[in-house]
Amino acid sequence: MPQYRVTQAFHYAQGGTAVRYTKGEQPLPPAVADHALAHGFAEPMQTKPRRNPAPLATVEEKKHGTD
Repeated sequence: MPQYRVTQAFHYAQGGTAVRYTKGEQPLPPAVADHALAHGFAEPMQTKPRRNPAPLATVEEKKHGTD
């Protein structure tokens, strides 16, 4: 099961039983994950951290002070 970050605790009822999911990082079954994502209770965890490249320098900076 994929990992999700539960941002708000919630209950999920199925077949006459309700299960409480607490805040934190945890695997969720597909049906529970769909419910949590649709209602804003969870967000998917990224597998790799995003790295944004630095923008390319287009203009040279002026010297400041006593540089």
